Amino acid sequence: MLDRWSQAQIASVWFGKYLALPFFWMMDRLLPKQDDHWAFFAHPLKRTQFVENSRAVFEEVKADPRICKRIFTRGPGVTIELEGACNTEVVNLQSLGGLLALTRCGVLLLTNSITMDLALRWSDGSRSFPRPSLTRRLVVNLWHGIPLKRLFALANPEQRNQGDRVPYRRRERAFYRGLVASSDVDSYAMTAIFHPIPYENVWVTGLPRNDFLKRAEAHLPAFLRRDLELIRSLKGGRRLVVYAPTYRETAIESASYYQFSEQEITALREVLERHDAVLGFRMHYFRNVEALFNMERFVDGHTLIDLGHEQIAEIAPILREADVVVTDYSSVYIDALYLDKPVMSFAYDLEHYRSRQNGLLYDMDLAFPGPVSTRFEAWLNALDELLSCPQQHLTEHYRKTQTFFFAHGDDCNSRRVIDRIAALTRYER
Repeated sequence: MLDRWSQAQIASVWFGKYLALPFFWMMDRLLPKQDDHWAFFAHPLKRTQFVENSRAVFEEVKADPRICKRIFTRGPGVTIELEGACNTEVVNLQSLGGLLALTRCGVLLLTNSITMDLALRWSDGSRSFPRPSLTRRLVVNLWHGIPLKRLFALANPEQRNQGDRVPYRRRERAFYRGLVASSDVDSYAMTAIFHPIPYENVWVTGLPRNDFLKRAEAHLPAFLRRDLELIRSLKGGRRLVVYAPTYRETAIESASYYQFSEQEITALREVLERHDAVLGFRMHYFRNVEALFNMERFVDGHTLIDLGHEQIAEIAPILREADVVVTDYSSVYIDALYLDKPVMSFAYDLEHYRSRQNGLLYDMDLAFPGPVSTRFEAWLNALDELLSCPQQHLTEHYRKTQTFFFAHGDDCNSRRVIDRIAALTRYER
């Protein structure tokens, strides 16, 4: 005999997967869509956070009473700070009321994809997602960065099989009416990555989240201003070196995270102390295995500090306070270029990453204006030199790289996205 808890779990799964989702599919095809109902989505993996490009676009329209703004979360009890917003509601998508609210939204503003942003988790451990009509509404993918890595259609074969397992995820791209890009070069890459999206549906608006990099501090949302103050207190008047490596597809043979030795950490601390600097470690939010970059266990709150996603949701305040940005293949360094920050790469597995993991869209010599080191000793020496003379942003290579990635250098990226939406709907600026 099943106990009452097991019976409730089975009932919940049956109602959601086998009754509620078919009901949503039918109602979504019957009910009219409203151009002034905009659907935003919480981060697909940081499920309690409403951040990045979606948040930046929301901030641009939050005070507009003509737009009914719905922020969909996956689960009850999620609190999002939304000061100054009107005609806005935070809705649990994993409920009948949430699904019905989604049926009325004429504009969907994705952060990743339908399959990720709308993914529902059931008590039996399975997942599914509602399948909204993509022809009866405006679907815009805001994405979350400028890719340096090969993704989706351009990924190395082994990685592509890992990342595109759901056929719907490929099909939905043909129906995007908008996909944001940062430059002409980036628009070509995004068109290829998101095949079969038509090229004319790729918008060179700039990334909305980069508005948070250039906007005057007094005009930033309150949560970003608080994070800036927190980072300043952690720095304690010292220079900040940000280390933000990307994740690894550990399902691929020999793909692994770098493991720092005690001796390497000691040498790193000596360089930082000599330059009156502190290193802030920010791991990628997708934690796919336990054996991650072991920098985490050396964080001491003084010379090595934690700038993780649970503590600081957005990258913008970190980059604004950074003096040097270190990564491997994460596009966080491209965001740093928006602010003229020196960048460097510790690419310890460069050849394996190129050939077996995600792969790279661009040659590092072309797309990376700072030093690229494959060994710890070389990286530490390069960091020492850069802290001694941080004039990298004055070089011709640096300026050419900025032109390569950015068509705009202001804080109006969100406004350009909204203007494109307005041109395709009845909404008027």
